[in-house]
Amino acid sequence: MRLHSTATKFDNTVAKDAYSDATFPCQFEILSYSKIDGVAVKKRQISTGPDVVIPKRKVVVIGGQTYLLGHGAPDYWKGSVIRVNYVVQGSDALAHITTIANALSGYQPIKAYAALVFAKYLPDTEDSSKYPPQYEIFLSGYEEAPADSLIKLNDTWYLVKQSYISNSGLRVALANALDTPNLETASLSTRTYNPVDDTYSAAATNIPVLRVKWSEHFRYLSKGTETYERGDLTVMVLKDHSPASPDTLTLSDGVWRVLSAQDEGLIWNCHARRA
Repeated sequence: MRLHSTATKFDNTVAKDAYSDATFPCQFEILSYSKIDGVAVKKRQISTGPDVVIPKRKVVVIGGQTYLLGHGAPDYWKGSVIRVNYVVQGSDALAHITTIANALSGYQPIKAYAALVFAKYLPDTEDSSKYPPQYEIFLSGYEEAPADSLIKLNDTWYLVKQSYISNSGLRVALANALDTPNLETASLSTRTYNPVDDTYSAAATNIPVLRVKWSEHFRYLSKGTETYERGDLTVMVLKDHSPASPDTLTLSDGVWRVLSAQDEGLIWNCHARRA
């Protein structure tokens, strides 16, 4: 008991749940420059007594800074846990996490604290000589961010390519920043054939769409699939509408012709080219 009391004697830093008013005592490790690199300046370590209950979503505020908590690593003495250590990552802002279908439907996203870290540059030789950056978005391990989900952070939308739980227990989402415009309202122009009098009737409907560079989101189903070319777009549309060739989409930068539409569950993935 005396060792247990000694182990918790210096838990004089208060950590507050970022999503509620709950608090718990902890020890906060000072910054050690020998343990960090350029992308880990906000990475720290805290430890708590064995009886402390960590908030469910594993995000806390310490000294005005929001931190994401990883797995707990226990320290033992004679078979009993006397301390639990956590790697914590400083958060940059409150992110909005959603699916493509939910974003197009206007549903409220899930809000979660996140940290944005540069990962690498990706050559964009398909369309230009630019080297767009790719990022790692850190979330607590409680959050979900599957491939093709959307994360909005600091007014920028990111498309998640893949995510995983790191060794520390934080979720890492590998994501590409989307060029603007991305989410917008388009005018879908369709033509319906009437076999009785061999005529077409035209109709136009305003619909929400997500547009990205074709290289951000595409899939070849077979050798017969229309080949993507420079300047093409991938346009995602809700299943409420059924765009097909040769329908057109009037976007903020002009008219685009739908070449094909692939079924992706709740949305159509449309291959579009300038009309």
